[in-house]
Amino acid sequence: MDIKETAFLKVLADLSFPEKKVVMNPNDGFDLGLIVSDATVELHYGESPATLETTTRPIFGNIYQKNECKVGTVELSTKAVQTMGSPKLVRLHLIHAEPYPKILIEPQ
Repeated sequence: MDIKETAFLKVLADLSFPEKKVVMNPNDGFDLGLIVSDATVELHYGESPATLETTTRPIFGNIYQKNECKVGTVELSTKAVQTMGSPKLVRLHLIHAEPYPKILIEPQ
């Protein structure tokens, strides 16, 4: 299984974001192998490659890469952050899959 991951990123919770939106800096996206500014993905909140189960229901959403987002930071919806227990840091893992890659958002 081909898995790429970021370093631990600081979490910014945004009340205006829907659960299906993730924003990060392109430099952090490069660690995941993302070269497009907007990608449709399966989001798995609170999961790591070791805990991912096939019964986990993903949220289909988009990951955006914007220069306005500071390097080392990821912007998530407040609901998603609360679901994970309000972590200060998360690590993103990308697993290549068809038709959409899986993004696992692992709290520290």
